[in-house]
Amino acid sequence: MKIADFLNELKETLEIDDVGLNEETNLKELEEYDSLSVLSIIAMIDENFGKRISGQNFQSITTIGSLMELIGMENFE
Repeated sequence: MKIADFLNELKETLEIDDVGLNEETNLKELEEYDSLSVLSIIAMIDENFGKRISGQNFQSITTIGSLMELIGMENFE
């Protein structure tokens, strides 16, 4: 998946319109980031990458870049 497509998918999942996201964006600083959005992101990753991420693994995620690393950088162009 292209990184830009992933960022757009993430924006849709988080229901963000007016915030530009990049690999350095700290997810925990986003107003829309809460426990429900974490579940939505986990579901989106499973759907798009076939990768299951536990809530416990998700606790180590801070930035979008660290999320991408957890998914596996080989999945991005």
